[in-house]
Formats: sequence, structure tokens, C-alpha cells
Amino acid sequence: MSLLLNWASPKPLGTPFRFLLSSSLFSNLADGILIAAGPLLVASLTRDPLLVSLALVVQQLPWLVFGLFAGVVADRLPRVAIIVTGALSRVLMLAVIGALVLTDTINLPILYIALFLVGSAEVFTDNAWTSIVPDLVPSKELGIGNSRLIASQTVMNQLAGPAIGGAIFAVGHAIPYGVTVVSLLFAVVLVSRITSPPVSTATTGPIETVRSVARVRRDIAKGFAWLWQNPPVRTLAVILFAFNITYGMTYGVLVLYAKQRLGLDDAGYGLLLAVSALGGLVGTALYGRLERRFSYTSLMRTCLALETVLHLVLAATANVIVAGLTMFVFGMYTVIWATLASTIRGRAVPSRMRGRVSSVYFLGMIGGMAVGTFAGGLIGQGFGIVTTIWVAFGASILILALVWRSLVHVGRAGEVRADGEATGSPATS
Repeated sequence: MSLLLNWASPKPLGTPFRFLLSSSLFSNLADGILIAAGPLLVASLTRDPLLVSLALVVQQLPWLVFGLFAGVVADRLPRVAIIVTGALSRVLMLAVIGALVLTDTINLPILYIALFLVGSAEVFTDNAWTSIVPDLVPSKELGIGNSRLIASQTVMNQLAGPAIGGAIFAVGHAIPYGVTVVSLLFAVVLVSRITSPPVSTATTGPIETVRSVARVRRDIAKGFAWLWQNPPVRTLAVILFAFNITYGMTYGVLVLYAKQRLGLDDAGYGLLLAVSALGGLVGTALYGRLERRFSYTSLMRTCLALETVLHLVLAATANVIVAGLTMFVFGMYTVIWATLASTIRGRAVPSRMRGRVSSVYFLGMIGGMAVGTFAGGLIGQGFGIVTTIWVAFGASILILALVWRSLVHVGRAGEVRADGEATGSPATS
């Protein structure tokens, strides 16, 4: 156990990181259970592809409404406090959903409202979470720290969580929500052990300043300006927006694809998601070696090329084994890509700006996912779910061709100078 702990959280990462990683395990277990149980609950209420995809759109919509403000909050208030408050808000709403399911009073309009509220809490929590990691981990260890956090997400969010969620949903539709509430409470206890790093005095102010509309607008504008003046981070945001559109098209109808085309039941859908997490574990184990051997540019190009192939194989096959192997590869390159993107952004963006820049970044990323999910639902409703995936494949080829050369500049932003300071700032770009 000691060896496993030392591998997962080496001493150079520090004790606060261990609390963060432990909290991440429980938080991602909750999210993983909902990844399977959520779409299954929607599919139990309707089989309309558009209505199924709208459930995901509704949960992502808060990023468009509150995303930029959440960035301002993350740069002004203690980030640990934001994480705790957001998690407790999610606990409350998930408990309400569970109670409605248990009493058989749930319907689509109520579920959409509840998912919007859950997503609203996630906006503030996720932004603060992303912003605090580089504050707790030395720059030279940031890639390893991110890979360990993404490994926790892979194990719990994509492996254990979906498998558990699909299995217990089959037993009782309300059970996943009860288990999720308990898991989130454990996560709150662990993350509260971390002392929130002080925010830069250049942007810190009393809570009242957050309520100032003019001040908030100025802070948001500074976040946009910083990102726009930093070509690598700006390009990375554009790439994530574009590829999340195509990914959202496929992911939004994945539960129907698994049931209708692959013939899987509820538990089988959860296992399909879990297979991708096994690939993620392989990606986590390989990341350190890959980072030392290959450039960030080569790794990102490979990941995005595999993303394009994912849509092609899923559109062309109805074989469970082939689809499962494809999801395995998907999980592997997703972990590597996510680690690269988080590390580049963490090194390139100064702490005092990280919340606001991350909010713009996530706004584009989640916005792309929402656009793709909605578009995929419309295409699936009119032409079938397989057509949706074919369209996603064609669009991915076009996007990859357009961004291929620009990935060189993005990759270089992830390098660290000998003095340990981040590169890629507007002054050095």
C-alpha cells in the first residue's frame, strides 16, 4: 500500500497534493456513477435522441451562463472554500433527484432543472479545482501531478464509477444517487484539509467587490485579453472548442448507440464506459515515459488523429468487441491529451490570472460540447444515430487538417526553462 501511495503521490508533490488526490478519488467516483446512471435515467424516460442529448446540454449550459463569473470568483476567493461549497450544493441537488426517483415523481422537465442546478455548482467547483493544482505542485512536477489526478479520474470516473453506476441502476434507479451523495461528502472532508493558497494581492478584494458588475466585467475582460495575447493558450482553447463539437456529437448519442446498435443492456453500457477507463490506466502508466521521449507536439498530433479514428470505427461497426477495443484506445489517448493540455495551461498561465483564463478556456470547451451534443441529437432524430457519428468523423478530419501546423506552437508552450519558470507568456511568445 505504501509503494502504491508513493507512486500515486510522490513526496515531491507534497502533502496537500495527497489530500487533493484522495478527494479527487471520491469526487470522481461520484461523477463516474452519474456518467452511467444519468443517461440511463434519461433513456428510461424517453428514447428520443434529441431529448436524450438535451439532458447533457442542460447540464453544460451553466458554463455559458456562469463560466466567466466563476473565473473571477476563483481569482478572488479561497479556492478550497469554493470547491467545498460547490460540492455541498451538488450533494443537495443529487439528494433531491434521488428522492424524486425513489418516489416515482421524476419527469423530464424536473430532471432538466435539477441537472442545470447540478451543472451550475460544477462550474464553480471545476474552475477552482483546475486553478488550485499548479499552486500546490512545483512547476517541474506539474506533468506528473496532472497525470496522477487524471489517473484518479480514469479509475473512478471512467472505470469503477460507470461499472458501479450501471450495475446499481439496474437494481434500483434511486440507488446511484444515494451512493453519489455519500461519496461527495467524503470528498468534501478530504479537500477541506488543504489550506487554500493565498490569491495574488493584485486581484484580491473583499467579497463585496465580486458583486460589483463593473469590476466583474473588467476582470473578465482581463482574462479574455490575456488569453488573446497568448497565441499558444489561445490556439489550445480553439482546438478544444472545435474537437469537443465533434466529440459531443458522438457522446450525446452514445447510450442509444450502445443499446440499439450494440445490443447492450444497462450494465453493459456501464461496462463499455469502464473499458475506456482501462485504456486510461495504460495511458497514465505510459505518460511519464512518453513525455520524456516525445515532444508535446508529436503527442498532441497523435492524440487528435486517434480521436478522428474513434468516430470512424464506431460509425462503421456494430460489433461489441471492436467497439470495446476502440473505447479502450480512446481512454488511453484521452488521458495523455488531458494531461498535456492541463500541464501546458498550468505552466503558461500565472496564478493571479488562472481562474479567469481557465473560465474562458472551459467556456469554449464546454460550449463546444454543448453545441455538438445538441447538433448530434438533431441529426440523430432526423437521420439516425449512426449518421451522427459519420458526420462527427468528417468534421474531425477537417478540423485536424486545419490545426495540424499550429500544434507546434502549442506544444512549445509546455516546455519549462532551466530556471523552472513557465514559458509561453505574452512577453516571451
